[in-house]
Amino acid sequence: MREATGVLAIGALIVDMVCHVPCLPVSGEGIVAKSVSMAVGGCAHNTARAVQELGIPVGLCAPLGSGMHAAWLREQLRTRGLAGLEVLSSYDNGVCMCMIEPDGERTMLTLPGVDRHYERSWFDGIDASQFACAVVSGYEIEPREGDAIIEFLEDHPHLVAYFAPGPRVMGISGEKIARLNALRPVWHLNKQEALAFTGASSLEAAGEALRAQAGNDVVITDGENGAVAFTEHGAVTVATDPIAPVDTVGAGDAHVGAVAALRAAGFSWEDALMFANRVSGVVCSVQGAAVPHGALEQIRLEIARR
Repeated sequence: MREATGVLAIGALIVDMVCHVPCLPVSGEGIVAKSVSMAVGGCAHNTARAVQELGIPVGLCAPLGSGMHAAWLREQLRTRGLAGLEVLSSYDNGVCMCMIEPDGERTMLTLPGVDRHYERSWFDGIDASQFACAVVSGYEIEPREGDAIIEFLEDHPHLVAYFAPGPRVMGISGEKIARLNALRPVWHLNKQEALAFTGASSLEAAGEALRAQAGNDVVITDGENGAVAFTEHGAVTVATDPIAPVDTVGAGDAHVGAVAALRAAGFSWEDALMFANRVSGVVCSVQGAAVPHGALEQIRLEIARR
């Protein structure tokens, strides 16, 4: 395998409450969940976990605050060989209610915590030279305190920024989008998000519009249809194997982590998307956002043989 350089996953550590429901409730309705489970979540954690399981160096830049959620997350991270940022804050870590419908689609209600209160000083202990790229999400960029993350990226222009805005893409100010685009990031988002943000009527038009704005490649995932990378040499479309999803929580986070890691290691867009699609498929085939230990072993071995 080509020598891989590290991926820095910047964002959140939160507690996921995964609820399998027969349908989403409408206003005033009461429904009964078929099952509820508690798991480690947060975009940064989900990304870092996927990269870690691929055997590629990763750093987790996600704060651990004060409170019962933070305490539980610390204990869970110890068993995974990961560590969050220990910060002085009165805020606890947040919670995300993930409602999973029978077809695996997820709808999220997030109660943010310390992750929405970033401070520039939290990055002081990070050696940016260890990393080739950084993955950031919209949840942490959106609030006023998200400026701290953008400032870190501006201070370290060698880092290729992978910007995965997620469902918050419409809530991020134009000023912040402009600052991020000045860094020439690789945008990574799903079809629904891309169409909503650009106002385009097709995936192709959305991809080209985003590429023109950011001046770099763009990745748009399209569920069972796979993913498309819009590059200076044209669009690269890679299909995915059909699966029966348990849920789609964390699938996008794992996908962007795999893409960032493999591109940093020198893989082509075709290979990076092919492996990322498979990683995302594994996440969809298990309950919750985190990749189970060993679940990517076959993929890791195939990457190592390249």
